[in-house]
Amino acid sequence: MPNMGRIKGFSRNDVLEAAIQVFWKKGFADTSLKDLELATGVNKSGLYSEFKDKDDLFLESLKHYQSHTAIVDILTTAPLGWHNIENFLKANMTCKGQKGCFLANTLREYSIIPQKVKNLIEQNSKQMNEMVLNNIKAAKPKKDPQMLTSLILTFASGISLKLNVMKPEVLMPEVESFLKLVRD
Repeated sequence: MPNMGRIKGFSRNDVLEAAIQVFWKKGFADTSLKDLELATGVNKSGLYSEFKDKDDLFLESLKHYQSHTAIVDILTTAPLGWHNIENFLKANMTCKGQKGCFLANTLREYSIIPQKVKNLIEQNSKQMNEMVLNNIKAAKPKKDPQMLTSLILTFASGISLKLNVMKPEVLMPEVESFLKLVRD
């Protein structure tokens, strides 16, 4: 009878969901392999059978997060316009038990994250820019659509970071005031 190898005793999806929570809370640099083992319930050899290393697990965690976020759906809902921008800005107020947006929080460590993660973040930024810009153009604003897009994305990142220390209900008036400013 041929050796069938060891049967994998964990779900990749479950490992990614658990790893996201650790990376989100502690950041890339401060997350140890031991932290990941404890959170996922999978030992080092099991993790390395599925992922090349911590860098790969981090990259795959970000990809998983990105593919399961509602942001694309929010920003592509027809008809395009200000209501999508408002829903986009408010969506970060309630992220899976953590604070802010995982991708935005990762920007804090940009100088030390792996190049493949930087590439993913840059690709995501371009996609976000395009989706927000399409919504702004559909609203036919008096102000420059690209300038408004830049302001909105910068504000969204700032709100995500502020959510690390402030409650969503405290920040909601800022979101409302900002929306009023950019719409006028």
